[in-house]
Amino acid sequence: MTDPLTQQIYKIRDWTYDNYHWAYLAGTAVLCHSLFFPDPAQAIYAWLLCLGLGAVLEPCVNPYRQVYGESMGRLASGVALTFDDGPSEDTPALLDLLAQEGVKATFFLIGRQIEKYPELVKRIAAEGHQIGNHTYSHPNLMICTPQRTRHELERVQQQILELTGQKPTFWRPPFGFRSPWTQPVATKLGLRSALWTINPRDFQDPGVDVIVSRTMAAVDKGVIVLLHDGLEKRGQTLEATRQLICQLKEKDFKLVRLDQGHG
Repeated sequence: MTDPLTQQIYKIRDWTYDNYHWAYLAGTAVLCHSLFFPDPAQAIYAWLLCLGLGAVLEPCVNPYRQVYGESMGRLASGVALTFDDGPSEDTPALLDLLAQEGVKATFFLIGRQIEKYPELVKRIAAEGHQIGNHTYSHPNLMICTPQRTRHELERVQQQILELTGQKPTFWRPPFGFRSPWTQPVATKLGLRSALWTINPRDFQDPGVDVIVSRTMAAVDKGVIVLLHDGLEKRGQTLEATRQLICQLKEKDFKLVRLDQGHG
């Protein structure tokens, strides 16, 4: 049982995740105002300026914005389970589950993890799942130069090609963050940006029931579900995936890879 203060912190954190566009705009304004405009007489101008700055930067962190390049957030049909940050030591159990249930998913892999688990990359491809590019080192691309962005993506493209004979056609920016030049760089590499419709925040380890309820409360035809399979232990995600597959099948949703449902 968490203490009352921790519970309040969690509530604020969850509100921020659910309303991050407003939180980002307000946070940018407050921060910039306190740093650069301490004189109260300048308050109105500071707020206008900082809200304007926030409006310019907000599409860089909002997965549903298309201002700085097209990003796929829904499918034409089906429901896609996607897993970021792998491969990892938890991947074999996840692959076993998907095979048992006859489900194909999409895995967005990190280059450093590929170096640790090359055989798992081969297994993911061999079992019919789709592999996407999730950059080499999982950086915040908002602060990466075009050259760094290209290097991050190119390196993973080559890794996956060498291991599977296939070059990814989809990629996902870490945290969903990107700069105005990010997608043009990716497009030159033949990569289409794929973000998500539902983020149940399994990385918080909120409990299996919470992950499942957050997902099922928002599920609909064409949704892309963001889950995680790497960097930390993902026992909750594994069990949540088991329950999600069961419930989605009961509701007659077809589970697909991204390339099978994007239209």
